[in-house]
Amino acid sequence: MKKIPFLFVLFFATLFPQGKDGTLLKALQNKFSSSQDFSVEFTQEVKRKPMLTGKLSYKKENMIILDLKNLVIVSDGVTNWNYNKKDKKVIISNYDPDDASLFSSKRFVFDFPNQCKVKEVTEDGKTYLELIPTTSGIYKQAKIFPNADNTIQEIMIAGMDGGTAVFKFSNFKGNQNFGKKKFTFQIPQGTKIIDLR
Repeated sequence: MKKIPFLFVLFFATLFPQGKDGTLLKALQNKFSSSQDFSVEFTQEVKRKPMLTGKLSYKKENMIILDLKNLVIVSDGVTNWNYNKKDKKVIISNYDPDDASLFSSKRFVFDFPNQCKVKEVTEDGKTYLELIPTTSGIYKQAKIFPNADNTIQEIMIAGMDGGTAVFKFSNFKGNQNFGKKKFTFQIPQGTKIIDLR
């Protein structure tokens, strides 16, 4: 439940669910489809204890920056940089739109949600979306709790291993007019470079 790609499979999967009905779902769709770019801060909790914090910046279609304590992952849609801050090492690779990884936004946006049953649920005055995969996958169930402005506040995930993780999102900022240069990683001096292109 600690893997970074797991978080963003779920995050991107909830951005633009396709082919489903529901007022809340459509509101979330409209919010995110109106953003050409965005940034959001997040915390991952396991057993109510913070395990991971970071910031995600995203620009359509495939540009991303994931900034964690000891790791930065950057993609400009052509090249990926995976930089380990502690070891001062960067791995450079080609972007692959068909790769089922962190950068496969097309897969997350269009394929994953179509493999789930999506239901709008109201409990204790709170309305959320429940996603249950219709085929075996990486999680058993997900619940997405929205903010009043139709951004995502929280995602609760029940894993196939029986564990549960909670991802909390804050400080969402949309349409910041990020330039493309922001998504080109500037390699610090003295960094060990492993180029897999």
